[in-house]
Amino acid sequence: MSLLLNREHTNGQVTNASYAKVIETVLKSGVQADDRTGTGTLSTCYVPSYYMLTGGTVPLISGKAVNLKPLLVELEWYLKGTGNIQFLKDNGVKIWDAWADENGDLGPVYGKQWRRWEDTRIVSHSEYLSKIDTFRERGYKVEGYLGISEDRVVLSREIDQLQRIVDTLRTNPTDRRIMLNAWNVGELEDMKLPPCHFVFSLWSRELDFETRLTMATDIGLQHSRLGYESIYTKMLYDLEMDGSVTETELDELGIPKRILNSCLVQRSVDTFVGMPFNIAGYGILTHFLAKITGHMAGAFVHFGFDVHLYNNHMEGVCELMKRQAPEHSDPVVIFPHEWSELDDFKWDDILILGYDPLPWIKVPVAV
Repeated sequence: MSLLLNREHTNGQVTNASYAKVIETVLKSGVQADDRTGTGTLSTCYVPSYYMLTGGTVPLISGKAVNLKPLLVELEWYLKGTGNIQFLKDNGVKIWDAWADENGDLGPVYGKQWRRWEDTRIVSHSEYLSKIDTFRERGYKVEGYLGISEDRVVLSREIDQLQRIVDTLRTNPTDRRIMLNAWNVGELEDMKLPPCHFVFSLWSRELDFETRLTMATDIGLQHSRLGYESIYTKMLYDLEMDGSVTETELDELGIPKRILNSCLVQRSVDTFVGMPFNIAGYGILTHFLAKITGHMAGAFVHFGFDVHLYNNHMEGVCELMKRQAPEHSDPVVIFPHEWSELDDFKWDDILILGYDPLPWIKVPVAV
């Protein structure tokens, strides 16, 4: 477990290096290809990259600025479980405008699948009667009957995948089925844009005392550096005063006993524009899920299928690769202490501290 702890570089430096390696991979091994947008890409396939979340780190690249407000507003929009962009528009975020219809609808995308995956099935009347308790326990409701003699029953339910993840992390955290899936094949044709990032998995394990203390210390040092008081800075104070700290004292302070790692699978990766948003957003989501389920976030893996640079982004790519990313930029996310449930998430209550990037590089967005 100690291998998860980074000591040679700041986590911010690791983020920049990991992202730069993805760009270098595309530049070195990519091939020219036409694409849906008509823009053309240089693309390669099946590229992993790795990011550290210890210390509360958010994987935000600093060679060019990532706009934090759209990032956080979009994440809250996902958590609301809707495919309509009105919430984004109400908060001045336009990143989905080009795909929505005149009513602001995108269809059953992302958050709709996360929080309200539709499950409809038709069973015989005899099967329904024999399994009626099971169907009710699973949340099915009778929508109607089919057939001349009404011998078939239409059942439906909505599945809150994200709440199931939270419940599992609290009650059975070593389960190997803690996954979030946005790729609902039955509804792809109703989506204005099929999900680019579509599978998100989480992995939880109990920490030994040494690793637990080290991870908590990392968070405490970051909070102290940024002038933020927390249970982790309180632990550092107690450690400094007493010279040591016990497992019981960590428990009394509320220091989590478990680590939470995560992995995102993305079928289509717009490396220059989209990927910085994706890795930061899911890094924050990992921290949030850790916060409300009694974990400390450890590491995040991004895996891309078709990983590409658009041809009209190449000038921006060259500018980025010439820049020296600030080594001191080491951003940390902080949530309100009282947050404990999914619906507590409010984008404007989140603090991102210690982020000091170079200026934004403007390029066209392929639609």
